[in-house]
Amino acid sequence: MDGGTEQHDLLTHALAGLLDGQPLDRPGVPAHVAASWRRSLANGVSPTSMEGHYVADLDLGARLVRCAEPVIDQLGEMLADVPACVALTDARARIVARKDTSLWISRMLDRVYFAQGFDYAEKAVGTNGVGTVLEFGASVQITGAEHFVDALQSFACAGAPVRDPFTGRIEGVLDISCLDEHSSPIMHSMVRSAATRVERNLLLDRGPAQQALFDLFSRVDARTREAVVAVGPGLTMANTAMEVLLGSTDRSALSDHLRFLAGRRPDKVDDRVVLPSGTEVRLRGTSTDTGGAAGMVAVVSRDRDRDVAGTTGRARLGPPVTAPAPRPRDDHHPGSSPGWEHAAATVEDSLRSGRSVLVLGEAGTGRATLLASTFTRLRPGARVVHLGASEVDAADPRRSAALTTPHEVPTLVVLHDLERVSRTAGAALAGLLTAHAAGPAALAATGCPSGIPGDHPLLDLLTDSVTVPPLRQRHVDLTALVQAVLAELDPHRRTRISEDALGLLTRYPWPGNVRELREVLVSALARRPVGTIGLHDLPAQCQSTPRSTLREVDRAERDAIVSALRRLGGNRKAAATTLGIARSTLYRKIRQYGITD
Repeated sequence: MDGGTEQHDLLTHALAGLLDGQPLDRPGVPAHVAASWRRSLANGVSPTSMEGHYVADLDLGARLVRCAEPVIDQLGEMLADVPACVALTDARARIVARKDTSLWISRMLDRVYFAQGFDYAEKAVGTNGVGTVLEFGASVQITGAEHFVDALQSFACAGAPVRDPFTGRIEGVLDISCLDEHSSPIMHSMVRSAATRVERNLLLDRGPAQQALFDLFSRVDARTREAVVAVGPGLTMANTAMEVLLGSTDRSALSDHLRFLAGRRPDKVDDRVVLPSGTEVRLRGTSTDTGGAAGMVAVVSRDRDRDVAGTTGRARLGPPVTAPAPRPRDDHHPGSSPGWEHAAATVEDSLRSGRSVLVLGEAGTGRATLLASTFTRLRPGARVVHLGASEVDAADPRRSAALTTPHEVPTLVVLHDLERVSRTAGAALAGLLTAHAAGPAALAATGCPSGIPGDHPLLDLLTDSVTVPPLRQRHVDLTALVQAVLAELDPHRRTRISEDALGLLTRYPWPGNVRELREVLVSALARRPVGTIGLHDLPAQCQSTPRSTLREVDRAERDAIVSALRRLGGNRKAAATTLGIARSTLYRKIRQYGITD
């Protein structure tokens, strides 16, 4: 019996034993495969049947796809003599691109739904070279009987994560798949190298705001040996000195504070803050503002002026040292970050004074929850009526009754998603509200920043406005939010969350904000209904690594410049055009990185 057959039989018997409830302790099963089998079993994946999960609304023209296309084409040419395919998925394991080297392999892959638009997460199809990469957080090669589902065991696949070069977050997976009999260890090396090339393309594809922030960060870091941090929309960079100076919790809190300051768009900042650990630091920051996207680069040092009481500009991150009026704890949506405190205080002041208020923010940030919880806390026994954009219609009796019928208890009417209310419906509603200006219900609304036309008829009826920060800018609040959501979802069992899992949640950028946090914890509780929620209980979408440092970004950019210069025979003008940067920028970076012709 050859070694390949022995390994196949060992894996087959090990998986069969696991399915029969036996412990998985065979030494020949790779650790990442064993862990994946356990997850697949816990997720209820059937090893004997396979269903395709199709998603119709994928962004097939996304930046990731655009940056990966030339690499996929190159890989396809390299594999032309082997029946194989190269595929790209998004961060949720949904296939967004596929290139085949033969019609035969194309038909075989279609039969197992390995096609554009289909979901290859572990929870959908078990162990594979896409979903397991997202769960494991690193490249893997899955061959033959290592697959959990029988239908996939004739294939071999090697997948590697594609990470955003700035944030370190996994944006997608690049995968090479073929029949098991055609597999080779070199596939693993090829896909890792190709994923690195996609990451370099992502680095060079940054917009003006990221370019301006990166350039300023590079200049500041070159002039000092102290810690330097840069924050911008969806972006955080730090040098090695910053990683040494502060722990991850303090760095997250400081980044939140810098984003809050950058939002005010000052040219310069000289501030002293007390971080959650009690460490006092001084930060001297410079703002960038390109295309309306605010960012800031700051030099951070330990505050030596500990003996001066009441130093001007000193603030405590976490609960503020001073506040105009302490607010009672909001157990539904706790928070002490500067941006959240400002939004909560503004909403409370408006509702307490009887003024109408517009709460702006991204979807899922808790705008309506903030309004409702504040109003019912200020007026015990009050009720809140929520009206969606579709209900704001001149003929809707529910809307008319909510705004004009006398109520026995204080009532707040919250109009959701003001940007989705048409001008016609808005004008009709404004007329109704004007006719009942002294009506029984208080008024509030929610909306997305920059999404509401300036001449919208309802804006004239709203007195105050405030913006709720997205969850990615509220790292200091995350622990309290997680505890609050767990207490709401699981009030009796007192489920806990491990430090590692909490750290992973802290690093995740939360595009869906608090709503997504709730969905993640619902999923985690389904996997771990009692005990302590760990890393492997969190869904694949949360898998990420700490924010990248300048060293990694510098290396990728330097390699891209060197590659372009070599490819173009040292022609700097042509290299600058290829890289999409000005010649003066290229010359400066050549000096900065010590590149020689």
